[in-house]
Amino acid sequence: MSTKLYDGLRLTAHAPGLFELTRVISKRMREVFRELAVPVIARNVARVVDDTEVRERDMGGPLHNYTVYRARKLWLDEQAGLDDRMTFHDPLRFSIVFGQVDDDYGTRRLAYPFAGNRAYTDALLALEADGRPFFVDYHYQNQADRPKEIRKDEWKRRRDDWNRLLDADDRETDGTLGHLPGWQLPDSIEVVFDAVLLGYKDTTIDLNAHCTIEHRMRRALNRAVTLDLDLDEVNGISRVLTRNRRIERAIELYLSTTAGAAMLRPEPLPDARDLDIAVSELPPVYEPPAEAVARISELYREQVPVGD
Repeated sequence: MSTKLYDGLRLTAHAPGLFELTRVISKRMREVFRELAVPVIARNVARVVDDTEVRERDMGGPLHNYTVYRARKLWLDEQAGLDDRMTFHDPLRFSIVFGQVDDDYGTRRLAYPFAGNRAYTDALLALEADGRPFFVDYHYQNQADRPKEIRKDEWKRRRDDWNRLLDADDRETDGTLGHLPGWQLPDSIEVVFDAVLLGYKDTTIDLNAHCTIEHRMRRALNRAVTLDLDLDEVNGISRVLTRNRRIERAIELYLSTTAGAAMLRPEPLPDARDLDIAVSELPPVYEPPAEAVARISELYREQVPVGD
């Protein structure tokens, strides 16, 4: 069996008991979730503001509720349409399981996080008391050479520890960690859309700080070039990702030219607290110049090998 436990962790002697540790993790992971949710929300609000079809569809009167609803729907529809094999599927998820191994070497408390963003794992590794960490790396994989900084006996112990927790021969565990006790992030992006945009206590959200003008411009260029080339969207994950990388590279090349540097940028987004405005007060929909799209399309084609 191929074992890839890249995110395996071990609890140190300074980590508190499981009940207290779960309380600490719950508080910190929900903070990380909010930090990750804000730019997601900002980007999707920008998509609503920058989409002509959305702007023209039944938008009248104050916009806050409608803008938030449309932004949330864009996010949920996009996530529902992603293939589970895509590594960035559901990037805000987080859960963690705990296990314990007792043998002649002593007791080792292990943990394994299932996270859609590396920020969660980094936050776990940063948890400490009096400068002493709660978690240290305890990863293992059997399809690669042992890292030079890890002793041979420790690498073998990691393998044996994880194999005991996986218990692949037990039909009930089925070679997974799902049977272990753990904690799962309860927060949902659906409700956080409203909460983040309205702000927590005295906090206000600057949409432009989390969705830059450059991001909006590149997204508009990517979409325009894709439509101009009439590219096939359903030729498999690898092909779509390759196509997107080539378009991004073509955009990067164009923006590095004099014409690209001089291209008009979109107007800033309104602040989240100012979304109760009429549609006429929104910034105009940003549409890239036709000549820029044409040149980026040429740069894209120049990258594609013959027969691709």
